[in-house]
Amino acid sequence: MKRPSICISPIDWGLGHATRCITLIKAFEKLGYQVFVATEGYHEVILREALPNAHFLHLRGYRIRYAKWGFNLPIVLLFQLPKIIYSIIHEQNWLKKAHAQYQFDMIVSDNRFGFYHKQVPSVFITHQLNLQMHFAWATRLFQKIQYAWLKKYTACWIPDIEGENNLSGVLANPKHKPSIPLWYMGCLSRLIDTPIDNTSDNSSAVHSATNNKNVFLGIVSGPEPQRTVLENLLWKAGNKLNIPFVVIAGTPSKEQPNKIIAENKNATLYAHLAAPDLVKEIKRADYIICRGGYTTLMELIPFDKKLIFIPTPGQTEQMYLGKLWEEKNWALCYAQENFKLNFALEEAKSFHFKQAPFKAFSIEALEAAIKKLSL
Repeated sequence: MKRPSICISPIDWGLGHATRCITLIKAFEKLGYQVFVATEGYHEVILREALPNAHFLHLRGYRIRYAKWGFNLPIVLLFQLPKIIYSIIHEQNWLKKAHAQYQFDMIVSDNRFGFYHKQVPSVFITHQLNLQMHFAWATRLFQKIQYAWLKKYTACWIPDIEGENNLSGVLANPKHKPSIPLWYMGCLSRLIDTPIDNTSDNSSAVHSATNNKNVFLGIVSGPEPQRTVLENLLWKAGNKLNIPFVVIAGTPSKEQPNKIIAENKNATLYAHLAAPDLVKEIKRADYIICRGGYTTLMELIPFDKKLIFIPTPGQTEQMYLGKLWEEKNWALCYAQENFKLNFALEEAKSFHFKQAPFKAFSIEALEAAIKKLSL
């Protein structure tokens, strides 16, 4: 008897869309589904590493680049609009051909607007039902267009907690919601159940895998050139202070996934770390410094770490989340152009950090959500 199959594809707009799919895909596999993952590039490397039983299909990403200066981002994205439209059309045509060959029983899109099929139950995953843009009229217009487009999907799944005790504020909990069925999934965190072998360092590529504490762990990701900007900022500033720290660049490769890019007596710069090694470094750090991307936040909450955000310049979602989380005392947030590592670490010492709420994703709830798709 043929196992039911699912085809899932995350957008390549930062690594978070891929990493948050890991928990979901593993749950699908536990429920007996054969999972096909459509992706490319860094996303494929990370997903192959975490999901040895999944089948991978090559699908071109959107390949968006950001502006070097935040105020230019809307203009830079506007000029890339034809590329985005082409990608949506391309993935729609690609999926039609792939379905004809593999006969999928379900389609799951993480923020890819062309990844749906009229004859197959199709789910859209997003935490951005009310994407914050630079102008209020643009926010309202985009939401209107998005809600109309979401009608092409069978349901929308939201990685957040419904109601006031949520993580993303008005992003995922707007007053006006789409007309299609919604499911608030809870928090997708691939790290909370990650097994760690502390008896042997032979299985770990972490060069500094000792019990020594680091002052901070820098987690870098996102589109270029801003990914490189943050990597350089943290590496240079940390070395000037002569403190122990680790930076993860977010540039995995198939050949050397845990490659060390640079190191000295106090610090190590990794291209990427697999989940068990990443958990080790999270636990060893006093502070976590990151962009404040939504998936990173979900993954870090269970570790109860002190968080410092540097939102990507011009990326309104991260700027909104940074402000929201600072208001709730869940994190400190700094604009990149004003960020000084020594000042941030000094302020963090006296900041009254609180832990953000966490509601774990449930495989039982997933099973119930899948059944609703066929009603």
